Amino acid sequence: MTMALRYTGLSARTAFRNKRFLIFTIGLPLVMYLIYSNLYGGQNIGDGYSVSAYLMVSMAAFGGIGAAINTGARVAIERSTGWNRQLRLTALTPPAYLVAKAAVSMLVCLPAIALVFLAGRVVGQVHLTGVQWLSAAVVLWLGLIPFAVAGLVIGFAGTPESVQPISMLAYLGSSLLGGLWFPLESMAGWMQDVAKLLPSYHLAANARAVSGYGDFSAPGVLVLAGWTVALGAVGAWAYRRSGRRA
Repeated sequence: MTMALRYTGLSARTAFRNKRFLIFTIGLPLVMYLIYSNLYGGQNIGDGYSVSAYLMVSMAAFGGIGAAINTGARVAIERSTGWNRQLRLTALTPPAYLVAKAAVSMLVCLPAIALVFLAGRVVGQVHLTGVQWLSAAVVLWLGLIPFAVAGLVIGFAGTPESVQPISMLAYLGSSLLGGLWFPLESMAGWMQDVAKLLPSYHLAANARAVSGYGDFSAPGVLVLAGWTVALGAVGAWAYRRSGRRA
């Protein structure tokens, strides 16, 4: 456990030192929120819930997804440099390694959520109770677990050359199809059905629910858990496969 915690700390420091990575994963959703909020933020969508609050949750989810997926996918770079092979020779067990990597992905998500929420309060004039702010942040953060696992799957299954396009496809595809860029109601019927099968949709929908818009969806939690379990199984297989290659 001690070694796993130390490795988590080391990996987290490495991730936070990558300025280009942080600017992209944190800056893009923040800029998109500021643009959307300036265009549509003064409107309400019912029950006193503002468009600014709706967009804030969507863009915080968007930023968190990008941070989680791209952090895990960096495993491919470690594999190419031989770092992953060296770790297998240490006392760090495979489960501890995977948990440490997932924990780093979750830590990197926090600035993306926090800065968009800060912009929502200061620029978007979003007014929520303290409990609503905290609940929305926690629901968003915990809902990013399947995306952290997805990043690891990409990192173990892909190559340094393929991991970036695959990560971007997963990042942008899940955000677009999950209704983070456009309201679900504006999509075609079949796209709405697809969205409800994706973790990105339920991630944002449940965060909006605890912040005052809509109803919290227990089936949505099951969708998130199902994706986590399924991706975890694929990730374990990909990890073992990468070990045989090493």
